[in-house]
Amino acid sequence: MNNLDMHSKFGAELKKIFILFIYFAIWFSALSFLSYSILRHDGIPYAPLSFALIKAFLCAKFMLMGQALYPIESRRDKPLIGQILLRSIVYLGVVILLSSLESGLDGWIHHRGFISSLANFGNGDPIHILALSLIYWLIVLPYLTFMSLQSVIGSPEMKKIFWG
Repeated sequence: MNNLDMHSKFGAELKKIFILFIYFAIWFSALSFLSYSILRHDGIPYAPLSFALIKAFLCAKFMLMGQALYPIESRRDKPLIGQILLRSIVYLGVVILLSSLESGLDGWIHHRGFISSLANFGNGDPIHILALSLIYWLIVLPYLTFMSLQSVIGSPEMKKIFWG
């Protein structure tokens, strides 16, 4: 692979992570604002948007890792909904797994112990983890739908449909 191809591929990867970062940043900022609007009556201070932005960057990175392991390539000869739903569950699993490992590593870095921090992922509450999973799935689903459609009809046609 020559130097120009590497720069082109690096530029394409930067563009992907930037787009995913913006997409997730909008979602996580909105969720952060919603949490603030609910908790402010109890006197709980506002969590800075920087946490939402860090989470958006990490999720964008996790999604790109998931795409490297399980690329988004949809087939015209099969129903798109089945392809998207299966893929969304796989990507959700990757995001949840990596988020839990992130929680464990964060605990290890801050001397709280990897295993105990891993066990504390989602506050250690299965209902909370299920709720997080549902929210993550609802966030990932439109992105995967868009990417699957783009895979089937092509990037130029998608640009024409969305931007005229």
